[in-house]
Amino acid sequence: MLEEVVKRMLSQERGAVEAPAGAGKTEQIAVAVSQLPGRWLVLTHTVAGVEALRRRLGKHGVTDSRAHVDTISAWAYRWARAYPLGSGFPAEWSAKSNDWEVVHRAATTLVSSGAVASVLAASYAGAFVDEYQDCTSSQHALMLALADIMRCYVFGDPLQAIFGFDKGERLVDWQSTTLANFPLAGRLETPHRWQKAKNEALGAWLLALRPNIKEGNIDLSSAPACVRWTPCNKGVQLRDLARMCAVQGKKSEETLVVLDASERAVRRADLAKQLGGTTIEPVSGKCERAFYAKLSVTNGMSRAEAVLEFASTVFVGIDSSVKKKRIASILQRPGRQKTAPSTAELALCTVAESNDYSNVLSAIDCLANDPKTKVVRPELLFSVKAALRAVVDDPSMSLDDAAWQIATLKRLRGRVVRDQSVGSTLLVKGLEFDHVVITPEACNSPYEWYVALTRATKSIRVLAPSQNFTVT
Repeated sequence: MLEEVVKRMLSQERGAVEAPAGAGKTEQIAVAVSQLPGRWLVLTHTVAGVEALRRRLGKHGVTDSRAHVDTISAWAYRWARAYPLGSGFPAEWSAKSNDWEVVHRAATTLVSSGAVASVLAASYAGAFVDEYQDCTSSQHALMLALADIMRCYVFGDPLQAIFGFDKGERLVDWQSTTLANFPLAGRLETPHRWQKAKNEALGAWLLALRPNIKEGNIDLSSAPACVRWTPCNKGVQLRDLARMCAVQGKKSEETLVVLDASERAVRRADLAKQLGGTTIEPVSGKCERAFYAKLSVTNGMSRAEAVLEFASTVFVGIDSSVKKKRIASILQRPGRQKTAPSTAELALCTVAESNDYSNVLSAIDCLANDPKTKVVRPELLFSVKAALRAVVDDPSMSLDDAAWQIATLKRLRGRVVRDQSVGSTLLVKGLEFDHVVITPEACNSPYEWYVALTRATKSIRVLAPSQNFTVT
């Protein structure tokens, strides 16, 4: 049922509701859309957020005909690109630039012009925006433009403003900017997530901790028994770190995520290897873009080495330095090896002999099918293989365009969260797990700590030098 603060907001043309993590933002959006007439635009910032919203809407019987769920950036791109004359969207723009401010401002120009007002009005009865505290100034401008032509309601929590964007764009201040344009209807303050998990003690503790976290003070000494502290310093060997991440008594159907450094994707993959788990990956992340960049400028043995370096982070069981020497030997002295080349090695040799993307795809497939290897970065592997397959099927398509299409497809489908996952606060925001382990490298701000601590419903393990510490 709709809570009173949400009913109060919906009685106006625009408004805001503030809610801590786990207090029912997603549920209230889903209930509202299920009860309101018309089709609603539901926007958020991340793939994880899109997945959570779609899942919750589905539980309330809301089909795609009643709600369009998307990230702000993907929605803005779709409209700006569809109407380039009205938006001024540059034809040369590429997702490779990661300059999303250009996309947001082009979409704002289009919406503000009134050129698509009738189309938008026919498409949507109004808009809900979740996690509004993560909006940049250009995203906020777009939301204001939408609010001028349709009902618009925002949900957010300033204590979860963990996203930073390129090009120096600042996040919009919740108090001085957001609430000045979307009047605050009230706050959701019931910890539904932990009530549902029958862990009221954890929910109450997290709510009580908010004022201290806001000031940068983390005190685990008063935590309930489900929150465990293990002494651990930064820089510990990954093998030792993996041992500390083990959760005793975890049931097979329960989910575990280990949160580690946001900016070190390869390190997260290495930790996943130690844990026997898999990683949670960003859509169109740095590792993926770097691999495409290498493919575009390398040939010969350097190209084969690029494929091997990529594979060594995606799979367990590949020693890239040993394999590079082996491939070089096969190329230089064909037929003279004591051990006959494997199918994967022959495929890598073909990569060195031709720049055809089909050879790269074949080599990756062969490595994936090798019984000695195991995938630890399945999302990254899927994206790269899908992009390569797209350019093989359509040689006129650039790898950048193929990568964007695959990224868009992933946003539409949402991500599959696996057990024994390794991720970061940026990648799991909006998701929940039964058990969470927080490594010493995982959090660099009070906001990241709040997001990390509120992902778990059953248990939290904090690996840190002290039970009481300050972060800025």
